[in-house]
Amino acid sequence: MILSCSPLTREKNKTRKYRNALVLGGGGAKGFAHIGAIITIEQENLHPDIICGVSSGSIAGSFYALYYNKIKELHRIEETREFKILKKLKLNPVEMKQKQGFFINFLSTIKRNMMFIKILRDNALIHKEDVEPVFRELFGDIKFEDIPIKLIAVAFDLVSGKDVYIQSGPLWKGILASCSIPGIFPPFEYNDMVLIDGGITNRLPVKCAVLAGAENIIAIDISQPPSPGKNIESAVNLHLYIDELIAFRFDLYNKEMADIVLNPGLNDMKWHEFSKYNYALEKGKDMVKENLPVIKRVMKGKKYLYRKRLKRFLGHKNPAILQEEFIFL
Repeated sequence: MILSCSPLTREKNKTRKYRNALVLGGGGAKGFAHIGAIITIEQENLHPDIICGVSSGSIAGSFYALYYNKIKELHRIEETREFKILKKLKLNPVEMKQKQGFFINFLSTIKRNMMFIKILRDNALIHKEDVEPVFRELFGDIKFEDIPIKLIAVAFDLVSGKDVYIQSGPLWKGILASCSIPGIFPPFEYNDMVLIDGGITNRLPVKCAVLAGAENIIAIDISQPPSPGKNIESAVNLHLYIDELIAFRFDLYNKEMADIVLNPGLNDMKWHEFSKYNYALEKGKDMVKENLPVIKRVMKGKKYLYRKRLKRFLGHKNPAILQEEFIFL
């Protein structure tokens, strides 16, 4: 099955005001839940006019923005050209758990040691030459400006320390920048910036939708809260746990800016378990079906309700996002 870019039949907004925003958070393989969610949303005749996505959320958002009129074909995601192209990234990490048998354990130990050496020597597990061709093949010459539905991909600039909201230029560059997980993909050099996964500060980029002028915001969060029972005996585990806590603090701020935050409940799934794509997809469908009355109420209700919640959260009357925090491209 091949999903090809459809003609621009849905009217594009000329202004920076949008009625309904769909925000898609990052989470690796859990992002297949976004696919299930957008299939169900479109089937219910609910149409967001702006999508803000980060990491795997930006990939799912791009599929929605490009193929909304063929969305039902994503039910069989494994048959699509896009799915087959993404498999070329080979993101499954080295198996860290011990397996039975001396020979298997011996090979696993060698692989682990090779991976650790690579991490210390290089800035990423996957080389630039293995990443860029995949995203070029995935999106070809399509630009953000060509997409029927407004799409913004969220990244983070290591040079300026600012959030970067990409809404123009080659689609493959913007999506790759948003997906450049530190340590997995190499940082992506773009317009004098060094961009990485926007999930560093925007694992759920609701702030992006607010800045774009969205009136009603529905956010889909595929992350899970930090586990206080985590093993922090080693330095590596301690730093990983600290990263989780920092991301969680940013999440609190973003979640308060949404009218509704949905979570498919994928706590039993790890970010790298791409073999569970059907499971995540079905969880995304179920999540939307269970929350359909609330989703409809938000999308057809009063605008800017999230602003009242944000004011209460911040404790003052005029919440503002500093201009120094972000860049729009």
